[in-house]
Amino acid sequence: AKGTAIPVPTWKEFGMMLVPVSLAITVSIGASNTALVLCSVAFTEIIGSTNCLVTIAVVLLLGMPFNLLLIIPAVLVAGGCIISTSGEINFSMVGVILCFTANIFRSGKVALQQKLMTGTTKDKFDPCALLFWTSMPCFLMMLGFSLATEGLEPCRHIGRLQGHQLVTLVQSLSICCVNATMLNLAQLFVTKDLGAVGSQLVAQAKSVLTVLGGMVVFGEQVTVIELVGFMVVLPGVYIFSRIEQQGKKDQAEMRK
Repeated sequence: AKGTAIPVPTWKEFGMMLVPVSLAITVSIGASNTALVLCSVAFTEIIGSTNCLVTIAVVLLLGMPFNLLLIIPAVLVAGGCIISTSGEINFSMVGVILCFTANIFRSGKVALQQKLMTGTTKDKFDPCALLFWTSMPCFLMMLGFSLATEGLEPCRHIGRLQGHQLVTLVQSLSICCVNATMLNLAQLFVTKDLGAVGSQLVAQAKSVLTVLGGMVVFGEQVTVIELVGFMVVLPGVYIFSRIEQQGKKDQAEMRK
């Protein structure tokens, strides 16, 4: 059986849409990883929980359709994540700027991805095709960033590895690549179905999962405040899904 041919974007689509998406991915990853060096994980989670609110602003600026009622669950999710990740904070102004920079570019990324998969090019770019065409510019941008900041030192370090160390490194990198591919592909499918804001709201559940993962893996204690935050996030995600579902039903009835 023949598979589906990979769609080829025009130069305008590549330069005006795909390259900006790739740039947003590169900057958001670089900024968020650098912020982790300067700030605690809890603090970066607190700032990251405002990502859905930033996405709402980006979607409105791009003139894309948005149900204003979704602001209510967005605020609930953001507030719940802030509560659940509260704790000791190592404040850094540079870290704050990097966290918000990552939020802005991450929000722009998902908004542009939604526009590509649901706008005039929806019949051309599915999640797999979009991931394929953005992976190449991302690779080149990341390579340039690495050469500019680290030079050839990582390559020299890998060249000095032998035996078990080299095998372990290759295995670890392979697992990371497979995990990143699955994660990005799943995120695109969610963005196509739920939209930019919806995908960011669902993603905020990771803050709660981080807390629960700490309990299971490291035996960390969960405070009452964290439990309160957990109970605020879940209704926020549920309210969003109900509003989104009702909106899709109304649109389907209007087309009849």
